[in-house]
Amino acid sequence: MSHPRVSESSNPPVAAGWTVLVKRENLFPGAALLLLTAASWAYTVQQARAMDEMGMAGQMDSRIALFLLAWAVMMLAMMLPAALPLVLLYRATTRERAGRPGAWAGMAALLAGYAVLWTAAGLPVYAYQQAIERVSAGWSIGPALLLIAGGVYQFTRLKRGCRTRCSNPLFFLMRHWMPGARGALRLGVLHAADCIGCCAGLMAALVALGAMNMAWMLTAAVIIFIEKTLPGGHRVARPLGAALIAGGIAMLAMPWLGRGP
Repeated sequence: MSHPRVSESSNPPVAAGWTVLVKRENLFPGAALLLLTAASWAYTVQQARAMDEMGMAGQMDSRIALFLLAWAVMMLAMMLPAALPLVLLYRATTRERAGRPGAWAGMAALLAGYAVLWTAAGLPVYAYQQAIERVSAGWSIGPALLLIAGGVYQFTRLKRGCRTRCSNPLFFLMRHWMPGARGALRLGVLHAADCIGCCAGLMAALVALGAMNMAWMLTAAVIIFIEKTLPGGHRVARPLGAALIAGGIAMLAMPWLGRGP
């Protein structure tokens, strides 16, 4: 079976994804997902304040279980708004085929797959944080190199391909649709993989600048939402990459920029 090709700048699929939000049957599920997003932000803000009070501003808990919990909730807070079109489009499609109970179960499975892969993506971040804590002399060099690497990634073909698939929920669903909870779980994992590929450069920058720094988190969340959901959002990728490279070079030249408060 052939699938339609999607160009990086195509906007109709983005619009098609957002039209599901105005459908009456999606108002309650959409509101529930927005409530989940708000709860995730509230938990993340509380965790950031707790780390500030411990004198560890911008850092995350060094215990791996608590680290991964905080990371998973933070990713839900930042990523879920941009994933809403796909989740609700999936629900609308499943509701027509399997009824309301099947739609809710499928949506839950999709979100579970999405969250599991994003949680796993926190493992290299945890390893980086542990390494930085143990090598104080590399505190400014590590974040600087991570910023530069994130900036370079913004110009890669992998970034462009992941962004194209991640921001076109209609074509993504047409290509990867499978019935049942297992199919929804697979869909969530595949979508998370594309989202990670799309946002890897920005996530590297966030980790370099302080993963629990609320100002940087909000900035990153806004950029992700613009790039993945708004027409023409792909145009922010290269200017952002140039800014990250410049920031990393500046941090190498002025190491005090990489030191926390």
